[in-house]
Amino acid sequence: MDSVDLEKVMDEYGEHLLKMACFYLRDRETAKDIVQEVFISFYGTANYEELGKIRAYLTKLTVNRCKDYLRSWSFRHLQFGKDWIETIHNERDPLILQEEKAKIAIAVLKLPIKYREIILFYYYEEYNMREVAQFLNLSENTVKTRMIKARKLLKNTLSSDYWEVLSIE
Repeated sequence: MDSVDLEKVMDEYGEHLLKMACFYLRDRETAKDIVQEVFISFYGTANYEELGKIRAYLTKLTVNRCKDYLRSWSFRHLQFGKDWIETIHNERDPLILQEEKAKIAIAVLKLPIKYREIILFYYYEEYNMREVAQFLNLSENTVKTRMIKARKLLKNTLSSDYWEVLSIE
């Protein structure tokens, strides 16, 4: 890789991409695989020159890989046992625990993907509604509608203390 040091890029953005993939997939091991694939793919684009936009580029690659995985035959046809599903809901991932708002993160993880990604990009990535719409190739009105629904779902899940954090814009 000529213009970009892959090791430096991995050190700088690896944890961010792993968190992003964990939010999408709810499975840390699969998220690690996805992030590894993203870096391999990035390494394959040896002539990447837009240094200022590497984070956005890698984030987009990660999101697309996660969505591809969630649409894949193998994911849709896996039979999860009740014990395994309970383990996921009860298990606290170390990366999520490090976040100041772990309870909110867990509630967000329980949202359906179309609502989860809106919350993720708006609050976690700090994109405005227009940027979220552009990033996800949706209309701004669709993003706003999904945000309203996501907040409603979170309000029902979270206690009032945690809800106050999200209700402030």
